[in-house]
Amino acid sequence: MRTEIIKNEDYTLYSIDFLNITDLYNYLKSDPEVNNIVFNIQSSLSPDSFYGESLNKSIEYLNSGYKIGLNNFLKANKELVNAELNLSDNRKLARGLYGGIPLSPLVASGVPDCMLRYERDNSATVRNVYYNLGYPSNTRTNQIINRGLATLYIIQALEEKGEMINFNAFELALVYDEIVDIKIYLKKPGEIFLDIEKCYFPIVAKEFLRRILFRVLESVPVQNFNWFYGYGRPATVSEIIKIKNATEKDLIISSPNDMGIKGENIYDDTISMINSLDLENEFDVEKIKALKLKNK
Repeated sequence: MRTEIIKNEDYTLYSIDFLNITDLYNYLKSDPEVNNIVFNIQSSLSPDSFYGESLNKSIEYLNSGYKIGLNNFLKANKELVNAELNLSDNRKLARGLYGGIPLSPLVASGVPDCMLRYERDNSATVRNVYYNLGYPSNTRTNQIINRGLATLYIIQALEEKGEMINFNAFELALVYDEIVDIKIYLKKPGEIFLDIEKCYFPIVAKEFLRRILFRVLESVPVQNFNWFYGYGRPATVSEIIKIKNATEKDLIISSPNDMGIKGENIYDDTISMINSLDLENEFDVEKIKALKLKNK
């Protein structure tokens, strides 16, 4: 975990970077000191069902995995991925001494270059995907789930087309001139596969925002007392682009409402996200529409 406080004329930015889910888990298990001056009552510990299961149980989900609704999620994800046909993969599999996934037979035989990983060829590109974990309090559960499904489908399809994805999940919240940016790297370009189960808890469970990230925020040395009321306002797309220095090529996944996601139908919501991200030329939405008709 790395923290940095950046001050300028316009704002103070509190940046908290976690290398991965394990890094986040270890940080919370250390029981970081609470900023009691601002957070004299911790929402992360509230017994209210609005926040989901308890903080302790939510922390353990980071280690053991979150299984609630996972099978249905994986089934829907598979249907979406299978709908996008004629994909071409211009990544190359290579063996090496480090990185990637160990090949068991080679490990057992003591072969040094026993790790399997993808290497890019000259035509592969890297695209940043910024996924805002924050959303307004009135966002419905189905909107959150469908946003996650659509996001993972888009990432998988782009990877199958040969792009290397840098998947960066974050919560960017503001109170007046104070900004908190909590980042978790869910996938780096050199990793072979997008781990759906690893991404599942952060992108679909309300506990991840309202227990996990709220607890992280409670440890940040913010000074404005208004953080206590609602834990900050989610950043808008324009604010995300400015603070992240995002380019036109980067994909910004904001709140479900911003992406046109209603939570009523995964196929319509996926098409809405594709349109919101201006990816119509990279996806065959007619195949998704056909899948919707098939599953009526």
